Order: sequence, then C-alpha cells, then structure tokens
Amino acid sequence: MQIQESLYFQNQNFTAFPQTGILETQFDDCTFENCDLTNTNFFGCDFINCVFTNCNFSMVKFGHNGFDKVEFVNCKLVGVDFTQTKDFLFTINFTNCILDYAAFMKKKNRKACFHKCSLKGTDFSETDLTSVVFEQCDLSAAVFMRTILNGANFVSSFNFTIDPEKNTLKKAKFSAEGLAGLLSNYGIIVEEN
Repeated sequence: MQIQESLYFQNQNFTAFPQTGILETQFDDCTFENCDLTNTNFFGCDFINCVFTNCNFSMVKFGHNGFDKVEFVNCKLVGVDFTQTKDFLFTINFTNCILDYAAFMKKKNRKACFHKCSLKGTDFSETDLTSVVFEQCDLSAAVFMRTILNGANFVSSFNFTIDPEKNTLKKAKFSAEGLAGLLSNYGIIVEEN
C-alpha cells in the first residue's frame, strides 16, 4: 500500500515501505528498520529526529525533502543525491554506512559525524563541513572542491586527496599519515621510515 500525500507520522516504527513513492509526508521521531527503499521517489517529505537502521537507499531520489537531526546507521546509500533536499535545518549523521558516489554539493552540514563510512567517489564540492568529524572513513576519490573544512577532523580517515589551495582548511585536523593526501597535488612523495 502506498502512503498517501499530506500525512503526518509521529513516534512510529516502520519495518517496510512502499517502493513506488512517498509524497508530502512528515515523519517526527520515527524509526525505520530493515527497509528496502531502492529507487524510491521521495518528494516534499520532512524527516525530523528520525533514525534509519539497516535500510537500503540505493539510487533513491529525493526532491525538496527536509532532514533535521536524522541518523543513518548501517545503511546503504550508494549514489544518493542530497543536493535536491531542503537547505533549512539540514543535519544528518552517518554510522557504518556505504555512501559511495553520493552527492552533497553545496549543502551545509556543520558538526556532522561520518563514523566508519565508505565515501568512495562522494562529491562534497562547495559543501560547508565546518567541524565535521570523518572517523575511520574511506574517502578514496571523494571530491573536495571549494569545500569549507574549517575545524574538520580527518585524523583517523584514509585515502583522501584534498587540495589546500582549493578548499578552506583552517584548524582542520589530520594525522601525520594523512599528510600525503594534502600534498599529492604538488607531486610530493611522502615516505614512511
């Protein structure tokens, strides 16, 4: 059964969802567990204080959706484009998620946490990631271009390449091993002893 438009759900636990599309629905303090949302279209939905656990969002299409204090845990979000979501109160965190080839271009997600995530090929161009924590994340081929990374923490993350001349990095934190990811654009080779 498809959820009809203009509905409101509060303190609900969802374990299944229609894959056809969800329109103009607000979810407050809801949990979503083991939902397969592959190729689902969401339009005009707001998620406030919601938690998604073990959900598959591969190739989901978001259109004018709001995410305020939303957590994704053990979710697959391959190729998800967050650029079409609402900018107001956009705050999302990820734990142990696969976000390969996701897009966050021009989003503001300050103080977010990406914990043990795969972010291969993810596009963070022109994104404000002030004080974001990338904890034990694989950032292979992730795109950082004109990205605000002031106070961001990359200490335990790996495989990133960030050009200090094309991004803002004031007070960003890196480990000694991570310095190679900051110097690769200069052709400098960093060898360990």
